[in-house]
Amino acid sequence: MTKSILSVFLLLALSVGCVKVDDQEEPSEVISTFDGLAQSVFDSSVRVRSRGSIGSASAVGYLRLEGSDYIPTADIWRATHVEFGTNAHVAGKVNEGHVLDVWNRGDLVASVKVKTCERWFKSEVAKDLANFVVSLEELGGAQPVVPLAPYGESSVSVGDMVFSVGCSDGRHPRARCGNVCKVSDGLIYYEPQSIPGDSGSGLFAWSDIRGQWETVGRTAWAVQEGGRWLGLAMTSDRIHDIKAGRVSTDYALPAGAVEIGQIEIAQLPVGAVRLDRLQSVAFQQEPEASPEPLEVNSRVHRWRFPIREGDIEPKRPRIRDFSLFGNLFEFLKNCFKYAKIAAIVGLLIFLYVAPTMMTPLSWDWGLKAIGLLIAKVLK
Repeated sequence: MTKSILSVFLLLALSVGCVKVDDQEEPSEVISTFDGLAQSVFDSSVRVRSRGSIGSASAVGYLRLEGSDYIPTADIWRATHVEFGTNAHVAGKVNEGHVLDVWNRGDLVASVKVKTCERWFKSEVAKDLANFVVSLEELGGAQPVVPLAPYGESSVSVGDMVFSVGCSDGRHPRARCGNVCKVSDGLIYYEPQSIPGDSGSGLFAWSDIRGQWETVGRTAWAVQEGGRWLGLAMTSDRIHDIKAGRVSTDYALPAGAVEIGQIEIAQLPVGAVRLDRLQSVAFQQEPEASPEPLEVNSRVHRWRFPIREGDIEPKRPRIRDFSLFGNLFEFLKNCFKYAKIAAIVGLLIFLYVAPTMMTPLSWDWGLKAIGLLIAKVLK
């Protein structure tokens, strides 16, 4: 009798102790937000606040710091820094200071001081590039990137749908869906054109061949053709050539092309100012004052997409004590953790064992009862 009761309690301990605890479910990334545009494309685009103006930039690649050199890497797990591409007329001179404001799924998650790292510029020529390099630690988590289309493999052509994502109102990134009107001399002509605040923003398109979003251009200018304004962006191939120093021909900008921030709009009301000059209104600071980081949303989880190994709080390793008292403690802890399950199982055991203690029934009365029931059913 005593052995049977101990056996039942042993089975209970094993069943409760072996209950599998499901890991906390990790949230899934939002696949698309606007006409199929991926959330990661939005989150790759950032605002650049400079002394007296506002522009845009986008993350184009991961870097790994080795010694004093930054080595491009496609492996986010080994990356230490992120490269952001923009325009030279946004970034200014090398080592000039700016503030990058970074959003992730609508929340301001980072606002960091940066300096212009590299610059490629030539007046009146399709050459207006610069970049920033920022550590992932400063960004507070993994940063989505949208890489440049591989050299010679960009398939953008007339009529294709493209997206421009920039800080066109001097605030958070916004997307515009447009079409390619012409591709000529290292430039993509597209509409609708970008407006002040969009300078330095990326031009994005989906690649069916590689199954990913790619940066196919970098916005810098606008030009008026046939009575309408068109945006002008350097093609990804042009960007590759400029950065690699293999540009053999400096394509002249089309006649009438101007930087986005210099677009003249007729019949503005009295007191109107360009959007990229609204810094004193939007951030309560003098137009010529050095920009300062903003307060970020502290309610945002430490992780964000794309998830890196260090972006999720590590789980505590489960330490098991396999001694007699260790197993007893583990059993009692699980009993408290799963008190409801233990109570139900305990009640069932009590209902089975109680008759053997209060009546002459033996411990196998349940089996005998089932046997009699089956016999009656068969008859």
